[in-house]
Amino acid sequence: MSPNTWVIEMPNQKTRSHPFPRRISPYRASSVNRDAFTREPPSGPSRNYDHPVFEDIRTILSVLKASGLMPIYEQVSNYEVGPPNKTNEFYSFFVRGVVHALTIFNIYSLFTPNSAQLFYSYRETDNVNQWIELLLCILTYTLTVFVCARNTKSMIRIMNEILELDEEIRRQFGANLKQDFGFSVKFLVGIAASQTYIIVLKIYAVQGVITSTSYILLAFYAIQNGLTATYIVFASALLRIVYIRFHFINQLLNGYTYGQQQKRKGNGGGRRQRGSSYPNPNPSPSPAIMEHFPEDSLFIYRMHNKLLRIYKGINDCCNLILVSFLGYSFYTVTTNCYNLFVQITAKGMVSPNILQWCLAWLCLHVSLLALLSRSCGLTTREANATSQILSRVYAKCREYQNIIDKFLTKSIKQEVQFTAYGFFAIDNSTLFKIFSAVTTYLVILIQFKQLEDSKGEDPVPEST
Repeated sequence: MSPNTWVIEMPNQKTRSHPFPRRISPYRASSVNRDAFTREPPSGPSRNYDHPVFEDIRTILSVLKASGLMPIYEQVSNYEVGPPNKTNEFYSFFVRGVVHALTIFNIYSLFTPNSAQLFYSYRETDNVNQWIELLLCILTYTLTVFVCARNTKSMIRIMNEILELDEEIRRQFGANLKQDFGFSVKFLVGIAASQTYIIVLKIYAVQGVITSTSYILLAFYAIQNGLTATYIVFASALLRIVYIRFHFINQLLNGYTYGQQQKRKGNGGGRRQRGSSYPNPNPSPSPAIMEHFPEDSLFIYRMHNKLLRIYKGINDCCNLILVSFLGYSFYTVTTNCYNLFVQITAKGMVSPNILQWCLAWLCLHVSLLALLSRSCGLTTREANATSQILSRVYAKCREYQNIIDKFLTKSIKQEVQFTAYGFFAIDNSTLFKIFSAVTTYLVILIQFKQLEDSKGEDPVPEST
């Protein structure tokens, strides 16, 4: 074996896709970011282990399973999950029934005087904003529960497709993709802390003895906000999983691009023109570099199509939830920014309770919007980068060029973007667009407030 080649051994004989260890070009191997995945240990006895994809987000999955938003699936094997059994299915159904019963009770309470003590304000019209915000929270969580119950089978299918994809990568390259989902635990802690702090502020602001109805409203209000935010973090984690796999195949393709090969062949590695001290700008393709391109390209195209299907499946499962959540977040951010402005410009004493309340809500919703926008933007960019990398592949052979042309022709017809039920795309610019809209509405609200204040200050003319 040449010293310029290295071998990836498969974990066991049953999972090998080739009868012999696969020789991988050193040029090709160096293009892959080895920090992005870890290799399996040498061949040995098989062992059972939890798959790292869902092991890394087990905390957030446990919360969603306990709340009925995720099915309590059965672990069939290392790379397959099955539908929930009858007991787990009944538990999820029971939890959803309790949620819907509490939702009906809370909506009824909003239309009765029992919840009047929860609405406090130094301006009479601001109570309407708080009432609408609470109603939007209830409706957003109720819609989340309905959508999750309807998409139980779809979510299990998405998880199985991710596991199947990872199994193919392990068989082809003997690698497990490395995950990094520490942000999910941090967000869970932040969500729990912010909701607890907000409810404490609300209790201290209530005048008189708090009724049992108000306690139920406050408790369910915190649970609804927390679980809705948790599902947004879960959707972002799923998108991050897809992003890592898109990045992996793009790293494989980078080994065949013009830039990578020129870097390897430069400094004396490529053919030089006679009488010139610079390498030939158009060197011939090295057989060692292009040796595995047909085989790898077929695997990459198949993997890319599966990732696009997973990407679209996640979008279909979350689009209604995203529309509702983005509308609720937009309204919450707008009203809290307006309340902050009113507090800062008020002539009387500034209320520390309202300031802390507004800042807590702004920190929570802005961080969730930033996480969702970044996850969608990264995944969409990486999905669209595959065709751009292929267009730079150094392949003058007619056979290889035909393979690339077929993929590029297909990718031109595919519009890869993550949308909120088709109304608008969610990417890195979404947060900027939301704050632009919030600023516009703030200007309108401030102008109405100034008009209202000016009318209140004008003296009423006496009748003669």
